[in-house]
Amino acid sequence: MPFADKPPDPLAPARAAFIAPETRWYVPPGPFLLESGARLPRLQVAFRTWGRLSPAGDNAVVVCHAFTGSADADRWWTRMFGPGRALDPERDFIVCSNILGSCYGTTGPASIDPATGSPYLGSFPLVTVRDMVRVQGELARALGIRRIRSVVGGSLGGMQVLEWALLFPDLVTSIVPIASSARHSAWAIGLSEAQRQAIAADPRWAGGRYDPADPPAAGLAAARMMAMCTYRGWESFEERYGRRPQSADLFAMESYLRYQGQQLVGRFDAATYFVLTRAMDTHDVARGRGDFEEVLRSIRQPALVVTVDTDVLYVPEEQRIMARHMPAARLEPLPSPHGHDAFLIHVDELSTLVAGFRERVEGRAASRPVARPASGGQGVSLLVLGKGKVGSPLLDQVRDQAASLSSDYDIALRVVGVGDRRGLAFDDHGLDLSRWRDELASAPPTGPFHIPGSGEVLDRLARLPGPVLVDITADPALLPVYEEAFRRGIHVVGANKLPLASSMVDRDRLSAARRQAHVRFHYETSVGASLPLLGTLRNLVRTGDRVLAVEGSLSGTVCYLLGEAEKGTPLSMALRWARELGYTEEDPRDDLSGLDSARKAVILARELGMRVEVDDVILEPLVPPELLPSSDPSALVGSLRGLDREFAARVEGARARGKVLRYLVRVDVDAGRIRVGPVEVGPEHRAAGLREVEAYVAATTVRRSGSPLVVQGAGVGGALTAGGILTDVLRVASSLGVRTGWSG
Repeated sequence: MPFADKPPDPLAPARAAFIAPETRWYVPPGPFLLESGARLPRLQVAFRTWGRLSPAGDNAVVVCHAFTGSADADRWWTRMFGPGRALDPERDFIVCSNILGSCYGTTGPASIDPATGSPYLGSFPLVTVRDMVRVQGELARALGIRRIRSVVGGSLGGMQVLEWALLFPDLVTSIVPIASSARHSAWAIGLSEAQRQAIAADPRWAGGRYDPADPPAAGLAAARMMAMCTYRGWESFEERYGRRPQSADLFAMESYLRYQGQQLVGRFDAATYFVLTRAMDTHDVARGRGDFEEVLRSIRQPALVVTVDTDVLYVPEEQRIMARHMPAARLEPLPSPHGHDAFLIHVDELSTLVAGFRERVEGRAASRPVARPASGGQGVSLLVLGKGKVGSPLLDQVRDQAASLSSDYDIALRVVGVGDRRGLAFDDHGLDLSRWRDELASAPPTGPFHIPGSGEVLDRLARLPGPVLVDITADPALLPVYEEAFRRGIHVVGANKLPLASSMVDRDRLSAARRQAHVRFHYETSVGASLPLLGTLRNLVRTGDRVLAVEGSLSGTVCYLLGEAEKGTPLSMALRWARELGYTEEDPRDDLSGLDSARKAVILARELGMRVEVDDVILEPLVPPELLPSSDPSALVGSLRGLDREFAARVEGARARGKVLRYLVRVDVDAGRIRVGPVEVGPEHRAAGLREVEAYVAATTVRRSGSPLVVQGAGVGGALTAGGILTDVLRVASSLGVRTGWSG
């Protein structure tokens, strides 16, 4: 059979998770001859379809994906689909296949070579964009397609669009190449080669003969980081990141690139990166066909050429050249500060352009779009409590990333309320996040958001789409607010440790209220900022493993203080710096007394099933609480000055013994015991290498008795925590039916 519902060749489990269950496979008969003269003895093609093919086979639309994309166009281009949009399954038979050479189901370097029984990896033959389109043409024929209304794609997808027009001129009615080029420029070839060399420089690459279980992850991550610098624009990066620090020794821009690199490593393949960048380098519509301009003039189909004014990868001049020489082409701008990736961000605007073009070309009346929230996508309404070192960055992130969130997650994220101790600004239609501070300042002074006064506002929030209460305060009185929110069907995302570390009686009551209401409660940032500490431990338990013990440093603030003390900085001065950098708790005495670490340890222990209270913790403070009578910053620093000499001597004493001072948590699950306090550790200890505001957790389990599972990274910082909260909000959105996608 030429079609299958399961892949004939096995897929790597890590990448199989990124392939939708609706995917089908096409297996053409016999070997496939490539442009290079090489033969693939066996070929499989992963593809998706939406809508129904007409009896005449004349209503097809082909979508061509970009470099690291897949056949799941409804995930990465969600807002292009629907009545009245560019891709309408009620009228179109939409087809998107994973390209030849990729790693999401279609034959590529990660596939099994029948000659060896092992993956091709670096031995996979050279493929071209024309090879990709010839494979897609075979699929179209096998599906019974006799006419293609339009072929649409961006970036590498746009290169495929042009080849569709040239290889199948009698089959294709119109084309839409977006943010693409008619031939790969020297600039683009140079960027491709630099990225390939980054992978080749990783010793694990081994000339392309690497172990798939131990791939060149560092090289692949570095290649992706280079690429991301070309996918966005200068203005976009300046606006979103600028020179803002993510932590004491890491800019937010660096953190973003590292994150993007690690994300790709988890879902892509290094040899595939080589093959696809080389395929793009071969792209030239005139190769073997004659004069470049004459070849462009031979493309007679009506064409919508979309250009992004800030694109630095395929610069606007390349699209202007295409439109200038293609006889029936129309050049349309997609203005954006976000550079090349604008076609994955400003999807509503792009859909309007493409839908209008198709209406003109196909002579059809516009259909009425399905009613959706005003800002597009799945509606999620946020009430944010707390506007300080975490709340402000969160609101700024939501404002700055609204377009990206709409594109990547199909989510219309609205902040409908912002509150502090003084009062609350609330607007059912969403606050203007460019002036939320003014709106909050002008709101009436209603006092803290407590029960019973908050009931009316919770009722208003509950009537809005996707209601979510976000608590970024340090207010213990919000626990009953959570309960009332749950009873009204409101989801809660929290970074506030105090309700979570309250008595077991209160926690049991809170858990029962959440279960009865069938709502979401996420609080990952309450321990470790954006580090996935709680989720990692929770998943170990869910998968049947048993955690025996957990050791770690849970206070990035105390780690910073100890690190500065090792450099010779007086403790009082280090605390002042930490407070100015936004690292400390609202009351810094919670950091110095160890109470903050104890609360985090209790929250963590409860995730493992321990029924413990904060008072059960065996706690040794870094600084005795009785020596810190006031939370006033000036008075607190003054109190510490009297301890500076003694504390410095303690640090020096540890150094003389060949050790360093660290503030650690130890949770013995079977014994039901939690210890928190300062410990001298030798250079071989994991905690000895902690720097700046790092935190870590090492979990010893039944399955990992010899090698603990370790999660480590920056454990404090307003922007960092805000990013973690936004991640939790997106988890709520996912539970409401929002499907995530990727760019690039």
